[in-house]
Amino acid sequence: MLELFFLGSKLFMGIQTIVAVIMIVLSVFSTKNVLANQVNENSQRKISLIKEVGLFALIIGILASALDLTSAFQAIEAAGDIHPGVLAGGLKLTFIPTIYGLMIYVLSLLIYFALSAKANKVAIE
Repeated sequence: MLELFFLGSKLFMGIQTIVAVIMIVLSVFSTKNVLANQVNENSQRKISLIKEVGLFALIIGILASALDLTSAFQAIEAAGDIHPGVLAGGLKLTFIPTIYGLMIYVLSLLIYFALSAKANKVAIE
């Protein structure tokens, strides 16, 4: 799995990792507030920010894929005829940042839904 990280666009994979760390830190602080029954408007905003930060990771992944595809197509155009195996390998590498961003986004959605449900339950009580 770590080899896929280094095969992907290092700059964008690094940015996505920083975004994932920010999302996890927000999740820890929000979980602490929810479990301590300290649900207020500020904690609700932090919980919704978790989802938005995860979405940012996904957008970064899609941007990286679009830029990689553009450069790959330029290289294909310059080379002319290429072997389909080389093309398939390049396309596989192009989608690694998108998959990584999607995994971060799915994790953020799971955390968001769990914390939102618990926060709403605490707010009702």
